[in-house]
Amino acid sequence: MQLFSGLEEIMNYLLIENEQLVGVCDYKPNIGEDNIRVITYSGNIPRERILYINGKIEDSDNYVFLNGKYVRKTKAITNLINTNSESKNYLKDTDWLVIRHRDQLALGQTTSLTNEQYLDLLTKRQAARERVVEYGE
Repeated sequence: MQLFSGLEEIMNYLLIENEQLVGVCDYKPNIGEDNIRVITYSGNIPRERILYINGKIEDSDNYVFLNGKYVRKTKAITNLINTNSESKNYLKDTDWLVIRHRDQLALGQTTSLTNEQYLDLLTKRQAARERVVEYGE
């Protein structure tokens, strides 16, 4: 099929099984009488970003995958993901300070951190833990 001045329309075929997208191809599939439904799609979403959610064709750039399902990306969701990432990185990046302090105490060595610095570190780590949201069902 031709569109404007020689540009060819790109046709994709979405393979839907049990209301789940199981494949996208650029040729008309010959699938017989299977359980698989074929939807013809010629929209502007690149084939590698096509999702099929709640009976609609969607762009994966507008979604995030949380808890085994796609959720529409909103500013709140994006902020939550960023906060989680920052908090988890802080915890990971400061683990060695806690371990070193405990090891030094166990070995009877002078600690690199004062008690005040260590308690401040623990307080900040606890605050980071409280900012982390586990995505529950």
